[in-house]
Amino acid sequence: MAQLNSRGTLTRGRWDFFEHSNGWASVYGSVTSGGIGCYFANNSTATMQLDIYALYWFASVPSLWNVTLLPPPLVLTPIVPTEIEIHASQPDRAQLAGVCGMFSVAGSPFLTIQRYSNSTTGGILQPVAGEPFIALPPNWAISIGGFGGANPIELSMNVWYQEIIDNISPAT
Repeated sequence: MAQLNSRGTLTRGRWDFFEHSNGWASVYGSVTSGGIGCYFANNSTATMQLDIYALYWFASVPSLWNVTLLPPPLVLTPIVPTEIEIHASQPDRAQLAGVCGMFSVAGSPFLTIQRYSNSTTGGILQPVAGEPFIALPPNWAISIGGFGGANPIELSMNVWYQEIIDNISPAT
């Protein structure tokens, strides 16, 4: 349920409950030691943005974790995930924009949204529930990453999102 766009400016006053392209993405995998991260990226080639409703993540080892925005270009050392799923919540809806993956090291610039400094094993970011609102422009990603040390570690991430289909071009 994307927030309305008005002449290219994302308004914060109300939600558009007539949107219909909700979806979710999920990714998980593991490493024997070292850094690990999951990301969800907007792979749209046009101007379509993706509203992020919630990001849930869980790790098998307590560590320091960062939820970050990754602007393009994405420079990531890939990890082969155990599983990736991207679904539309409507059975008759085609595949939504968005792609998931995992990484061991992020070499691209990042913007920290939230840092978990208390050696935790999970967290929830819910922009709709009074937390910061997040919309991913094309080629941007949201990620969770941390360092498992010398331990084997599994990390999973679920993202609930929606394509913004009511973009209005900026006023001229």
